[in-house]
Amino acid sequence: MAALKKGSQASYNNIKNTTMKKVFIYFLAALVSCKNIQGSENLEGTYTAYHEHEFGKTHDTLFVRHVNDGDNIYSIIRHSGVVRTADGKIFPKKVVEESYLARYNERDKILDELKMGKIFIYNSQKQTLLLGKTEFVRK
Repeated sequence: MAALKKGSQASYNNIKNTTMKKVFIYFLAALVSCKNIQGSENLEGTYTAYHEHEFGKTHDTLFVRHVNDGDNIYSIIRHSGVVRTADGKIFPKKVVEESYLARYNERDKILDELKMGKIFIYNSQKQTLLLGKTEFVRK
């Protein structure tokens, strides 16, 4: 009878160890897949900037949309509202719209505009895009 109990206990321990190994492997796979989801940057969204300068005020908005997974291509539409001032006189608001296609480099965290060579630098901590000296904040 004791030999039967020892055999049953060994079989139970073997099943228990195998089950624990499977649970650990599933947990590890889930953890890795979550890291891959979080690790991929999502730049899509609306970014805004406002600045005053000696020639007036500018309200800038960037609309960023992911258009191609394989090449990390993004569409960027820049909408700028400029109110000029000269000699104390305020001129009517002028609206300028530009559109760009840019390739995102994940290693360097930059969007490289394909035609004119503009560089947008992405900061994931601050959720901003930097174009020259202008910092656009995600809304």
